[in-house]
Amino acid sequence: MPTKLSPLAPDGFTTDRLDVQQWSDRITKPDGKRDLIAALKSIMTPTVLADLPPSMQLSRAKGAIAAWIAARAGESDVYTISEKNGDLIGLLILAIPNPQAPRPEVHLGYLLAQTAWENGYASELVLSLVQTLQHSTPLRLIGGVARRNPASARVLIKAGFVLQPGQAETETDSFALTLE
Repeated sequence: MPTKLSPLAPDGFTTDRLDVQQWSDRITKPDGKRDLIAALKSIMTPTVLADLPPSMQLSRAKGAIAAWIAARAGESDVYTISEKNGDLIGLLILAIPNPQAPRPEVHLGYLLAQTAWENGYASELVLSLVQTLQHSTPLRLIGGVARRNPASARVLIKAGFVLQPGQAETETDSFALTLE
């Protein structure tokens, strides 16, 4: 049964409007995985995926979402993001390559259904994640943002992240927040 890959990853957390939980239960139960795949088909549209890195894109092959789930489960701690009414609206992805480092780096990513955009969910999610991780060991949160997605950059800045000019790539800016 898949579990958290890193002991630094939270079990889950809630906000005023969101329930953020490890997806382990969903992906290990046939009905849960089937329901997750069905929900992700409507969430993971080309528009939603457009600014994500190539590794996060879907192939056009049959079973692409199941393969995407398997790839993420093997490399990251993944959380479902649901509204309090239970509707799945996205995913939070935390990659922690070296949790034993003196100051581990937590690479965060998220995707939200297009219908959830412009409702403040991303800010609520990231602010609550920062608050949840604030009580962990000292760590550094890293977020990459496509330059053509200034809304995501504003979400990170609002949560205290700072642009890392030396870490930028051609089309992506890197932001970081150190938690002591």
